Amino acid sequence: MILKRGVKLQLIAFALITVIGVTVVSVNYIGLGRGILGKQYTAYVDLTDSGGVFTNAEVTYRGVPVGRVGPIELTKDGIRVKLLLERGKRIPRDGTAAIVANRSAVGEQYIDLQPGKKNGPYLDEGEPYTIPRRLTRLPVSTAELLRNVDSLVGSVNTKDLGTIVDELDKAFSGSASDLQSILDDTDRLLKTADRAYPDTKRLLDNSVTVLDTQRSQGANIKGFARNLNELTTSLRKDDPALRRTIDAVPGTADEAHKALDQLAPTLPVLLANLTTTGQIVATRQAGLRSLFILYPVTVAGAFTVTPGDGTQHLGLALNIDSPPPCTKGYEGVKHRWPQDTSPKKPSLNVGCKDAHDSPSAVRGARNFPRDALVPAPRVPPGATDGAGFPAGGAYGTRGSGSGAGGAGAQQGGKQGKSGKQGKGAAVAAPTGRLSDGQLYLSYPDSSVEFAGYDPSTGAVYGPDGKRYVMPRSAGSRQLGEDSSWKWLLLGPLSQ
Repeated sequence: MILKRGVKLQLIAFALITVIGVTVVSVNYIGLGRGILGKQYTAYVDLTDSGGVFTNAEVTYRGVPVGRVGPIELTKDGIRVKLLLERGKRIPRDGTAAIVANRSAVGEQYIDLQPGKKNGPYLDEGEPYTIPRRLTRLPVSTAELLRNVDSLVGSVNTKDLGTIVDELDKAFSGSASDLQSILDDTDRLLKTADRAYPDTKRLLDNSVTVLDTQRSQGANIKGFARNLNELTTSLRKDDPALRRTIDAVPGTADEAHKALDQLAPTLPVLLANLTTTGQIVATRQAGLRSLFILYPVTVAGAFTVTPGDGTQHLGLALNIDSPPPCTKGYEGVKHRWPQDTSPKKPSLNVGCKDAHDSPSAVRGARNFPRDALVPAPRVPPGATDGAGFPAGGAYGTRGSGSGAGGAGAQQGGKQGKSGKQGKGAAVAAPTGRLSDGQLYLSYPDSSVEFAGYDPSTGAVYGPDGKRYVMPRSAGSRQLGEDSSWKWLLLGPLSQ
């Protein structure tokens, strides 16, 4: 039988394909020639038992196939399994564990390599490495599993198990829709949690910062809690006193309100008077500050003289010419001895001319510190007559008090013009008499003696029968801005 040329070519191509296919399958799947081609290297595993593993079983690294199981040899106290691993799969040597596992309850066994670290040395470096027995684990044998299941089933009381089954049936009977709703809601909850995962992750990351802050402030938090505990303990101990204080607050508030009502006519005058006192104190700030600084030192020094031992400790220190007197600026002044007590007109055009930082006693208004100067209270113009009545006087009309304020001011203005009580007019001095150890003063008719003050209207009646109206507080503008300051001194007389 003669074959045609085309058939021969087809048979030759089919033979080549067959040889190539068998070679590839033999090398890649059966492993023939891999050692010769340098595509694999070997490692060993020491086991106490095979655990069902067999030659040509799969070897995985983190679940990825990396080789096959080679020949299995017996040793004195177990077996030794040879692993044929593919090159290019870098598997760490130190700490790597070999686990004989099952793919399923009825699946075949395989060896899974689990690394203990990420870095080298690796299994493909140097001599073949043997994974020690302490780093291996075997699956539970089927016989032991069945024995454990039998022990578990035998340990359960069938009567109690029947009761449990009956109770579960009663518990879940007719609740299928509710269970389905729970499962559906759980599914929605999980989906919502999955969508909120980025926010949840940021929350957890930021909580680390919060917790670190709390840990760093632990001592302060403990101190605060301890102090708070002491405070609450003190409040608990003083609870009766606090309750009595709270109960007494309404009565105290009522009494304070009554006191303020009673002081209403006089308190504004007192506060207004204190305004002038405050202005004077403000002008003397530098002197008061020095007084407050030196007074404690002076009092403390007094106790060094009289320490309380029945004796007085005194000393004498002469500080003549310490500091020396200032002479610059007094060159034209004639020296005067202390024995000369005759009257002599002082020279007002001389003074110390030394610098401010001179070691001599630099004195005089020229050297007064400028930053200690405070503007003095301004005296209204035309108030040279001192404390007295406002412009126009304080005289009113005799008889009823209707329109007394305006009439009094008007009449007073007229009298002021006529000169009876004008500016600079001399005020008649009162006459006095002593009776029963008390001094009684009598004022002339032209003067004012305040008596019978009515705080509701601010009116008073003098001994001459006239009605006078005084302002409620100092600084009132009823009788003129320029003269209202005088009532700071007249106000106390109205009480």
